[in-house]
Amino acid sequence: MTTHQDLAVFSTTVPARAEQLAPLRRRVRGWLACLRVPAAVRQDVVLAAHEALSDAVDQPRDDRDATLTLHWDREVVVLTAVDHFTWTARAQRGEHPGERRLRVISRVAERVDLDIDAERGTLTAYFSLPRVIQSR
Repeated sequence: MTTHQDLAVFSTTVPARAEQLAPLRRRVRGWLACLRVPAAVRQDVVLAAHEALSDAVDQPRDDRDATLTLHWDREVVVLTAVDHFTWTARAQRGEHPGERRLRVISRVAERVDLDIDAERGTLTAYFSLPRVIQSR
């Protein structure tokens, strides 16, 4: 984790396994709480992180890791998740469990970008912070 007065970064790479979900949620929640991110935004970011790692867990590959990075800069929290996701450009309309996860993330984030190629996918979700935290 890197922190500066106006910038903080949290990054972790974990095995894409179900037992990593609860510890990841705790670490993300704690990091955001230290930055005084409001509870409502904190819950949304934790949910998005959980859903992103859950999709990675569902992939049938062994010995694979997923990387989650959070960036905070007083105005926004940006979550970036990198793995072999099941998501595609059409995922927001499908009924596959991974597609439902992407819709959950899209509902709680202000904006979601998805970059998928043959090797891996990168999900970037943006969560705006209320003005109160920006003036800290």
